[in-house]
Amino acid sequence: MNAPTGSAAMSRHPSPAEFAEAAAWMARLHGPNRNLQVERGFRRWLTADKAHAAAFEAMTATWEATGRMPQKPFPRISRWQRAGYREGFLRSAAAVAAVAVLGLAVLFLSRSDDAVATRVGEQRTLTLEDGTRVVLNTDTHLEVNYSEGERRVRLRNGEALFEVARHPGRPFVVAAGEREIQALGTVFVVRRDRDRVAVTLLEGKVAVGAGESSRESSSILSPGERLLLTRGAAPAIDRPPVDKVTAWRRGLVDFEDTVLSAAVQEMNRYSTSRLVIENPQTAQIRINGVFRTGDSASFAAAVARVYRLQVIEGHDEIRLAGPPAGAAAAPSR
Repeated sequence: MNAPTGSAAMSRHPSPAEFAEAAAWMARLHGPNRNLQVERGFRRWLTADKAHAAAFEAMTATWEATGRMPQKPFPRISRWQRAGYREGFLRSAAAVAAVAVLGLAVLFLSRSDDAVATRVGEQRTLTLEDGTRVVLNTDTHLEVNYSEGERRVRLRNGEALFEVARHPGRPFVVAAGEREIQALGTVFVVRRDRDRVAVTLLEGKVAVGAGESSRESSSILSPGERLLLTRGAAPAIDRPPVDKVTAWRRGLVDFEDTVLSAAVQEMNRYSTSRLVIENPQTAQIRINGVFRTGDSASFAAAVARVYRLQVIEGHDEIRLAGPPAGAAAAPSR
């Protein structure tokens, strides 16, 4: 999600996720592995959004107030970075939560891997210590393990877009299941579902291999190509419209001649209120349309209106009941 600009950015309060990121940076800066790369990564994160500066200022105040942890000096935030935030907010609104978050971050960062996850319906943008930007889609779990010779990220599940910073001699590798994607100064999307991994290259160049345990040769992708790796099937390359692959970054889901069962599965990625199709015949109808992520109710209403279905809403599900009838496609929203 893009950060707000102008007066909105100046007045926006840090989110809980940004306080957690600030706590993580605090732990890195005071940890035994602090080096020039960590400090540069911190500076990039700090200046990426003024809410980051506010969150870090709150963490600084909390850290100093506890007085219980070993401290290493690091540069204070400059005046312009603190502009627009009141001292009272920084030292009271976040203080109680910050202590708990900071403690968890220190314990968390004592491990070799850093992990980050999004909830269902949540998106999150991270700047890693080398300057690489990662945008996490809904229900995504990512682990980061950087070393001197390699930058390695493991996508446990979900979907992420990577804008990789160039560092010759220090490759950037994304592991997804048994597959490894290696990139140098490139932009690409990796999606990992239960039985499939999809790699879509937007810019630059990537090589997709089968991981350390396989002798399978790598696939080299060109911009615009998507590699589909499905369990039990041969690898396949296609060229989907990029705006459809990245529609989630705009909060949208774009369907074109899509089987309803697949569309429902996609919509369910973004909402805890799950769509359910009662009739097997209804599951096979095809729809077209652009819908808002997380808006399962509007999606169900649009499909039901066209195909004369019944919508039954429960506590945590929305059921589409009855046999289909009528037009061939659902309208856009």
